[in-house]
Amino acid sequence: MQLATPEPTTFPVQINNLTIQSNRVTHYLDLVIPCCNPPEGWVAQMVTDYWELQDMMPETGIQLILVNDGSVRNVTNAHLRQLAEGIPGVRIINHPVNRGKGYAVRLGVAIATGDYQVCTDFDFPFGVKAVKQAFEQLLHGSDVVAGIRGEQYVKLLPRKRKMITTVNRFMNRYLLHLPVADAQAGLKGFNSKGRREFLATRINGFLYDSEFVHRAGKNKSLKIRTIPIVCRPGICFSEFRSKVLLREFVNFMAILIVS
Repeated sequence: MQLATPEPTTFPVQINNLTIQSNRVTHYLDLVIPCCNPPEGWVAQMVTDYWELQDMMPETGIQLILVNDGSVRNVTNAHLRQLAEGIPGVRIINHPVNRGKGYAVRLGVAIATGDYQVCTDFDFPFGVKAVKQAFEQLLHGSDVVAGIRGEQYVKLLPRKRKMITTVNRFMNRYLLHLPVADAQAGLKGFNSKGRREFLATRINGFLYDSEFVHRAGKNKSLKIRTIPIVCRPGICFSEFRSKVLLREFVNFMAILIVS
């Protein structure tokens, strides 16, 4: 089910005593966010983050596209109505069956109408400033922008995830020869050229990021840039089940075989 909503903000909006007028909007950005079983209070936090970002970018019309990927808790019609009331022009894809993060993000990107798209996680794990930085890189001529998590991120990880991340980066660099070793950082941005490569991906799970960066790297006409990103305070890390790890290993091998 998709809730139809209008185009990005084109009317005066009051934000912290700053009025954004429609005639000041010069660019349009689609902010694509997948969501699956978010914690309590996620709507209020998302609304706050959205307006903080819009406050930073008063000349940009920001349309948030939320893709609910088969959540079984904390995403009800009441939650979605609350989100629509808090964020003008929000578009919501309410997908009844969980198909994976890659599938969800592609759904959101497929209905995007702006000049640029930035994809991030529902809790803005790297803060809203990172979204602004990715967007600015796109305005300066980059076709694809990828966030790069430094050692600060690795130090915060639980032991199991730290090992998984280290192995994944090694494989990305030395087996896939990706232009971005940290391909799994949950922040990507692209223009229409990068979007075509993104929509050509096929992996539904977490390694859709690696597939995208791999495709983009093989396209020599694309300008790929990276930006350093750090985790916002209080971020929580989930654990990967063995079944998920096995599935993603199969996905990795699929990327390797076609490379």
